[in-house]
Amino acid sequence: SYDDIIDKYSFTSDGSATDVGDLTIGRYVPAGQSSTSSGYTSGGNGGSDSNVIDKFPFSSDSNASDAGDLSVARRFMCGQSSSVNGYTSGGYTGGYTNIIDKFPFSSDGNATDVGDLSFSYFGFAGQSSTDNGYATGSSGYNQGIDKFSFSSDGNATNIGLLSSPRVGGSGQSSTTHGYQSG
Repeated sequence: SYDDIIDKYSFTSDGSATDVGDLTIGRYVPAGQSSTSSGYTSGGNGGSDSNVIDKFPFSSDSNASDAGDLSVARRFMCGQSSSVNGYTSGGYTGGYTNIIDKFPFSSDGNATDVGDLSFSYFGFAGQSSTDNGYATGSSGYNQGIDKFSFSSDGNATNIGLLSSPRVGGSGQSSTTHGYQSG
């Protein structure tokens, strides 16, 4: 099945999540991004590959709205967030892709293709620092770590390797380090 559920849980106290709204379409394997005021869900597959960028507010519980489209419909990509833009990287479109899409947080609008990852695969994990986006691992049990700049559009460069090859992990970001788990 293809879920459209938006769940919310507290960072300040332990407890279960609650269903607070719905995406515009149900889907699996989308990418996620966050601005200071909204959450975003981009791409995924809901019976066919999607290019939809959904946006939902953090200030109130409500359904998502369609905020724009990716440059190419796809699934199994990863998301990154700068302070002003969301990014969707890599993915699968019937074949592997290395696209880096960027969309603005300040207004609804379509994403633009602003660069390429160093290799074409899917199943990446995404991480973000203040200045850069990262895409790690991928199908083919890749162990690469790609980095691209938030300050200017351009291609990613491979800057290192994970400790072992893997696909389909999840990405986390602290203020000083990126993590890939699973």
